Amino acid sequence: MELPKIDTSNLWDKTYSILKDQIIRRRFSPNEKLSIPELADQLGVSRTPVRDALNRLEMERLVKTVSKVGTFVVAISSEDIKDIMDTRLMLEFWVIDKLASVSKDAVQAGVSRMQTIIDLSLQKIDAEPLRDYLHADYNLAFHIEFMKLGQNRNNIDIYLKLMDYRFIMTKSSIVSSEMVKVAQAQHQTIVDAVKSGNVDDIRSVIRLHLDDSERRLLKAIHENGGTI
Repeated sequence: MELPKIDTSNLWDKTYSILKDQIIRRRFSPNEKLSIPELADQLGVSRTPVRDALNRLEMERLVKTVSKVGTFVVAISSEDIKDIMDTRLMLEFWVIDKLASVSKDAVQAGVSRMQTIIDLSLQKIDAEPLRDYLHADYNLAFHIEFMKLGQNRNNIDIYLKLMDYRFIMTKSSIVSSEMVKVAQAQHQTIVDAVKSGNVDDIRSVIRLHLDDSERRLLKAIHENGGTI
């Protein structure tokens, strides 16, 4: 695999960013062994920033190091997806609990941004190749706008890290056009529920959406051999 050479400004962060992007987009295969000398040579850097990057990625559970064996790309299993979706549900329910303390203007502005994302995604899904559509990541944009309603940057950062798996799904051809269109419709029900202001309705549609997403992802992973 050919990796891009990087310039020497902010070298350590750039090394980390490039390797993370390659891993979460599955340009490295699940369970693939990563060679520090080879990565350093391809990136045109010394081994030290590569080693640091892999240490950071291990803390994010994207790679794992086996003593005296090497460092490997972590495969995502059904259990990983269940854990991710549970945490997403917890964070989005937290936003719902915070809505009562958010100004009406802020909620209305957030809803408007979410609706804009839905409208744009509806225009693009049939007009672009699925791969290009997924790369634009309207799904993430929608959920981050929802998370912003809670007005907590730490929770948004946690949510973003949880969503690293979305790139892996794209590379593994896990997401279909049918799944995307179902998600679009469910996003609209979320916007409508937030507009109504009924907390029970918002909780219900959020749970339905995330439970349905989890079920579809678990089915796709099972059909892919149990990991991706």
